[in-house]
Amino acid sequence: MPGLRVRQSYDRPRWDYFDAQGCILIQHNDLGFRDVEFPIAKPPGEFRVLAIGDSLTYGSGVLREDAWPEVLERHIAASGRPTQVINCGFAGGHAPAQYANWLDSDGLLLDPDLVVIGLSLNDLGNGNDVPMLCYQGVTSVGCPIALIDQFATVYVNWRATANPVDYVQVVRSHPETWTATQAGLKRMQARLQERSIPYVVAILPMFSGLENEPNPYAGLHRLASEFCREAGIPYVDLLDTVAGRRSEDLWVHPTDQHPIPEGHRLLAAGLYRYLVAQGLVAKAKSD
Repeated sequence: MPGLRVRQSYDRPRWDYFDAQGCILIQHNDLGFRDVEFPIAKPPGEFRVLAIGDSLTYGSGVLREDAWPEVLERHIAASGRPTQVINCGFAGGHAPAQYANWLDSDGLLLDPDLVVIGLSLNDLGNGNDVPMLCYQGVTSVGCPIALIDQFATVYVNWRATANPVDYVQVVRSHPETWTATQAGLKRMQARLQERSIPYVVAILPMFSGLENEPNPYAGLHRLASEFCREAGIPYVDLLDTVAGRRSEDLWVHPTDQHPIPEGHRLLAAGLYRYLVAQGLVAKAKSD
């Protein structure tokens, strides 16, 4: 929605980027993107990137300037070249099949020099099949004695993480979402290759079970990587950028496992390193 201006709120958030009412501002520009104003026609000399994806790209739970597309823009702009990384989170819909339609109808009109497609693991299965939280967690076991309740809750959640779900088997038993995602990615690949526009699929991790070995979603990362490799789609798996971190330290809120600004910075830094290594963007002058 062009010009949207709302506030997203949480009950007693612990991060200092929320205001006194526990809110952050969500604002769209005149074209409907969660980004600064920019012209449809690319200015001469500008390096323009489309960052396509869902809520992890849009930056749910963080300020606009802290979402990974904006952080990536700062990395690339440090080379001295005018740069615009457009946050296309939710452009066209919530999944690659819908992104492909939007790229055909609108995205290519923005004349990108590079397209980054953020692939979330729930693009392999619906939200019930591949949830953001890798276990059935509880916030309280209901004990009236607060200290006992706290320790009991931690124990119950720890026990839940000890029995990971085989998400690959779940996806294969309900393949409709993953089949549609593969088709959408291939459509975008074909259209971008027709235009000789460089592109990459960034496989985005879930911010749950990061401290576990193996990671509970590792099989889905392999599944997505194998598909991209076999289809000839350039990709980067960003799981290693956050692996080993304490998951809850990177959550927007106990009820929302989207990443805080630190999580977005880690993703953007890993993606930037890949783009530099592939010669898709210039190194920062300070590197």
